[in-house]
Amino acid sequence: MQHPATSGATPTPAPGQPTTNPGPPLKHSRSYLTLADLEEREAIDAAAAAAATSEAMDVMQGNGQQVTLVQGNQTQEGVLQASAVARRSRNLFLRVLPRSGTAKVVSLTPAPAAQPEPRGAASPRTVKKKGKKRRQAAFLSLFVLVLALFVRRDAVPEIKREMFDAAEYAGGARSLVDAAASFFARQTSTPFFFSSSSSSAEDLQSVLDAWNQTRSSAPLLTEWGERMAASDVSSTDHHPRPQLRRPGRWENLNGFWDFKVEGAAHGASAPSSEGYGEKILVPFSIESALSGVARSVGSGSQLVYRRTLSAERGDGADRRILHFGAVDWKTWVYVNGRLVGTHQGGYDSFSFDVTNFLLPSGESELVVVVWDPTEDGQQPHGKQWADKGSDKMIAPAGMWYTSVTGIWQTVWLETVPGTFYVESMRLTPSIRSRSLHAEINTVSPTGLVPFVKLTAFDEHGIVGFGSGWSGESLTLKFGEHHIPKLWSPDQPFLYNLTVSLHLAQNGEALDEVEGYFAMREISLGRNGDAVQFLLNGEPTFHYGVLDQGWWPDGLYTPPSEEALAFDIQSAKDFGFNVIRKHAKVESDRFYHLCDKLGIMVWQDMPSSSGVYMWSPDGAHDFREGVKSPETASGFVGELKGVVKGLYNFPSVVAWIPFNEGWGQFSTEDIFAWLSSYDPQRLAWVSGGNDFGNGAAFDRHVYPGPSFVRLEECRASVLGEFGGNGFSIPGHAWGEEEGEEGGQGADYDTFVDWGYAQVRTLKELERQYGLQMTLLADLVGQGLSGAIFTQLSDVESESNGILTYDRKVAKLGASSVRSLHEKLFAAGRAPKEGLHREGAPPRKARCDWEQN
Repeated sequence: MQHPATSGATPTPAPGQPTTNPGPPLKHSRSYLTLADLEEREAIDAAAAAAATSEAMDVMQGNGQQVTLVQGNQTQEGVLQASAVARRSRNLFLRVLPRSGTAKVVSLTPAPAAQPEPRGAASPRTVKKKGKKRRQAAFLSLFVLVLALFVRRDAVPEIKREMFDAAEYAGGARSLVDAAASFFARQTSTPFFFSSSSSSAEDLQSVLDAWNQTRSSAPLLTEWGERMAASDVSSTDHHPRPQLRRPGRWENLNGFWDFKVEGAAHGASAPSSEGYGEKILVPFSIESALSGVARSVGSGSQLVYRRTLSAERGDGADRRILHFGAVDWKTWVYVNGRLVGTHQGGYDSFSFDVTNFLLPSGESELVVVVWDPTEDGQQPHGKQWADKGSDKMIAPAGMWYTSVTGIWQTVWLETVPGTFYVESMRLTPSIRSRSLHAEINTVSPTGLVPFVKLTAFDEHGIVGFGSGWSGESLTLKFGEHHIPKLWSPDQPFLYNLTVSLHLAQNGEALDEVEGYFAMREISLGRNGDAVQFLLNGEPTFHYGVLDQGWWPDGLYTPPSEEALAFDIQSAKDFGFNVIRKHAKVESDRFYHLCDKLGIMVWQDMPSSSGVYMWSPDGAHDFREGVKSPETASGFVGELKGVVKGLYNFPSVVAWIPFNEGWGQFSTEDIFAWLSSYDPQRLAWVSGGNDFGNGAAFDRHVYPGPSFVRLEECRASVLGEFGGNGFSIPGHAWGEEEGEEGGQGADYDTFVDWGYAQVRTLKELERQYGLQMTLLADLVGQGLSGAIFTQLSDVESESNGILTYDRKVAKLGASSVRSLHEKLFAAGRAPKEGLHREGAPPRKARCDWEQN
């Protein structure tokens, strides 16, 4: 991946290679391996180096990148080879693999040119020592602070209240270190450590040490997981609901919570106050390394979380709303021992008004109980699978990943006005009428009806306005002289939006929220003889990448906002204009970044267990399974929650409720509901089982690409192809020392199942180029969209463009981007003469042509 903000350096020719013009200077990213990254490694074993043969080295240059590989016939395992340059700099950068025909990547970008070290610059070892000393000094300072507070607590009333009054509510004194750490965190807006009120207080450092130990034992870490601090999760830099914000009126509740695992009660009774002996870092699922726990729960048990809330009931002027981004799967929420509410669904957000459950003064106790049956239930669970040895698993086992249980998105507390407040919005742009249609849903504890004002802004100021009473359908119209700016991946323009509530038309605002919207239209249309996707009325070929949304350290939860943005920007840098979010729904932050950075999203509904009938050739078209009324209602309820939650994000252009027949049922009824509930987007079944409805006819072909038949009223889509497998040792999930390909022996992988595998990166590049040549021809024949599998490796799958830890890119961004430009150009060209021989008679106008 190349980033314009970074600088490049001319690569040094490999040993034995002539000095040639390497092309444009490479732009380095901290996510790529270079020789300089390995300076801290051990010196090369001289005996092992002498045993390696010179034929073991093969240096390839392509796409402006220098790739150093070891391949060929080798019989000695673990033989190490290095160039003279590497030996002088103590760089270990080549490893000979034990069997022939496999390449192991050491560097995809050359080391930057040597720069003179500034006077007084510290070596890495010196920096490391200094960092240790600084940490020691910090903890010493904390100890002195605690001691001073204890001696002079009468001189600091606010600190005294934090340290000692809270102890009275808890029923006993907390340790001074715990109290001071809690106070310090709150004053610095990082309340990430919450001590238990029913067990002996834990030292902050011991909790952090345990968390760090679990993190370091992960099979693989991203660079963001490596460098994150536990307190990062409680930052308020990024609002969890970017389209409906009340700045300064929310509190991030992420951090270390008490937890326990006990037998599932299914809501029959509130959990007891006993047994909380451990901490978990919210919002990471308990199975992930970044949670600090890294173990499974099972369908026979429930996960119980506990922490305190500093909010008080108050005098009614404000209400307190408790928000959960997502919890997998069924949730019971208790405040001070009373059940506030329940929620069923692992992918949609939910909230409760907890005002009346809070104590009049002092801290309240929040308990969250979660039960998740994963594959043992019939609920949507996507590609999670807890028991890889189950005979219920759909083959191959390698396409299923580690299960996720419990809280996996941000938990936060919001303060809203007690008179009335905006609860949600439904925004629908209309390019034709130069307006925005808005449904503003409000809550009024007082029974008063608010007057609503809508104001749109661009970078120059106010450009549109609308108003009306709550409950009405409102319209924001642009100013007479303002030409609406349209959203597209090339120009992702977003309008800022303010929504305010008033007692009367001229009254002051009692509630005000901030958001945004875009003028974007997605539809079907004809481009010559073929039905095509139109973006803002223009034929646009959709070429995207399959994105599973999994992380080796956080599983469902990315380790940081920066990591989330990296994946999206990577897809753009490679020249894709679509991300197909596969079998998972992300947090609002993901879609907000897609809106800002400019990439379209095909959104899957995570699949559920059930009868599986599917064939890639369409042999099971017009066939589906049957679900019980309860299971069917639960699926539709979760689907509706997802569609409602993502409705306002302009990047989302398509819904895919079923993939390859997994849990597919009532197809016609569900499509009828989808087209009615969200008519501004397209929807179809991806890969089968096709029922002749929806906006596209979609087939999956691996490795592909292959022709997909054209239809009279639907677009033709290659919903999945590719899967070119190549594992990068040192960046693969769960690989053993000396294990070829990093593929683990516990269960089959996609490569074992028949996806394309290559032997070298050069071969991988060559194969992708051939696939793009074929795909460009298919686009000329009327194909409307295609999705390449996939953005990153995931656990046992090695078919990503990026490695699972996102540290190595297997293809060069600039070279593949130029190939993709040819696809988009072919998509814009008229598709003439496609039915010259045996052309079917033109049918009546399609439904979308009559609208």
